[in-house]
Amino acid sequence: MTAPQRSRFPGEPFLFALLLALHLALLWTFPFIPTQDGPGHQALAFILRQYDRPDAGLLHQYYLPNREALPNWFVFFLMSRVLAFVSVPLAEKILLTAYVLLLPLAVRYALRSLAPRAAFLSVLAFPFTYNFLFQMGFFNFCFSLAAFFFTLGFWLRSAERMTLPRIAGLALLVLWVYFCHPVTLVMTVAALLALAAWRMLLDLRVAPEPRFQMKSLLAAARRRLLAPIVASLPALALMASFVGRRTGAPVAMLPLTVKAKHLAGLYSLASLNRWTVLLAALAALLFYAVALLCLWARGRRPPMTADGLLLVAILSAAIYFAAPSDVAGGGFINHRLNLFPFLALILWFGTFEHPPWRRRSIQIAAAGIALGFLGAFAWTYARVDAELSGIVAAGEHVEPDRTLLFLSYAHWGLQPDGQPLVFRASPFLHADGYIAARKRLVDLSLYEASEDYFPIYFAPRLDPYVHLATVHLGMETSPPRIDLLGYPQRTGARIDYVLLWGLQPKRCQEPLVRETLREIDMEYALVYASGNGTVRLFRHR
Repeated sequence: MTAPQRSRFPGEPFLFALLLALHLALLWTFPFIPTQDGPGHQALAFILRQYDRPDAGLLHQYYLPNREALPNWFVFFLMSRVLAFVSVPLAEKILLTAYVLLLPLAVRYALRSLAPRAAFLSVLAFPFTYNFLFQMGFFNFCFSLAAFFFTLGFWLRSAERMTLPRIAGLALLVLWVYFCHPVTLVMTVAALLALAAWRMLLDLRVAPEPRFQMKSLLAAARRRLLAPIVASLPALALMASFVGRRTGAPVAMLPLTVKAKHLAGLYSLASLNRWTVLLAALAALLFYAVALLCLWARGRRPPMTADGLLLVAILSAAIYFAAPSDVAGGGFINHRLNLFPFLALILWFGTFEHPPWRRRSIQIAAAGIALGFLGAFAWTYARVDAELSGIVAAGEHVEPDRTLLFLSYAHWGLQPDGQPLVFRASPFLHADGYIAARKRLVDLSLYEASEDYFPIYFAPRLDPYVHLATVHLGMETSPPRIDLLGYPQRTGARIDYVLLWGLQPKRCQEPLVRETLREIDMEYALVYASGNGTVRLFRHR
């Protein structure tokens, strides 16, 4: 890819730094970063920190370590080991600060690998920062996006001189992607091979006749494909081992029309606040407009190296439409893949000369959309944090080294009129994780421990998702479907505390709710209630 002559863009570094500072301010303004799975990740990290202590016998009774080389170890390793010198809540803040910095910096690094002046396009990364997957608490996946751009940027800088040290460096970057998330690993390897294959085809196109003899093909493949294949093999071997142990898991597909609608509106940017649906659509329109301008500028020119990045964007869209929504026990696959065609387009845009008016327009539009997202999230965070503080306050009345069951009756929160407080994500579903991250407890609602792709899992004979819930994921339904008194009878274990959240009086006459309240009344005593009655803590008598 031919790098255009470098020129200065007045104010561009300042705009980039200002947006970075504002995105970090959102993290540090509020005591909690309300995400769906984030509280559970905090609880899991605290368990990992405590597990090897000699006085952590109750944790050993309920949890078992997972020794597999898991493709989502990255965040838990950082929170439980690298950042062990600070509290778990602070460790999450530091971790997310690193992510908020790394994603736009990784995009900037990859763009500068194409051409120094393309760095102004890194402003397009900011609307992707607090995406739907972030609000779901999928922090490993979010870090994988930064790893994706660092890997592609490294390859773009080294593609013409892939020495053994550079192949080793590329292999380490691909392994980083693996330990963040398998979906991004697939997209990273696909992008590397697509770019290398495209360069190979261009080599063959200009090669002396006969250009497609086996000898020419092998030589071109060895020059272009060998390095990325070798660098990807360690991560792919780990991936094959991980997926191979989960064959036979159910596979689900989203309807094609739903996928098309989600891709057209960049729906994976929308969450928490319904205004973000409009902002996501505006971001998609910005990408479509710039893409059309770039296609017009490309015109009828013969194939170029830069076209490989357009090929990556097209391939990403094809994988998005072909992929299932759930496979090998993992979900939200299409929601993750929804981002990659647009992320690949950012790099393709960087291969073009953009006149000053277009540069300014892109920067103003992208910055405006990013600020719109920040405003929508800040308004929602303020309202959610007030409720989360009430839940965490109940934890002061829970003794350590006890079992705690959290039952949510309002996963999305409640507005005064009874309507959901947030959109799409459920920041209250696992909110007791904030308590379990501050005090050593057995969190019976810790969904991560009911799966086989996290660093710990419940001992089978005590697994509450099997022996306490009456249906699959019964503790996460609304209302929860559980057999509170049957769990001790089946397992010999006791539920010391039950914490209820968001149960409105009008729901108390529902049969399932009434039965749960009857069982609580039989063996538990109320020890704490919030002022508005949305939080109630019961202790076993």
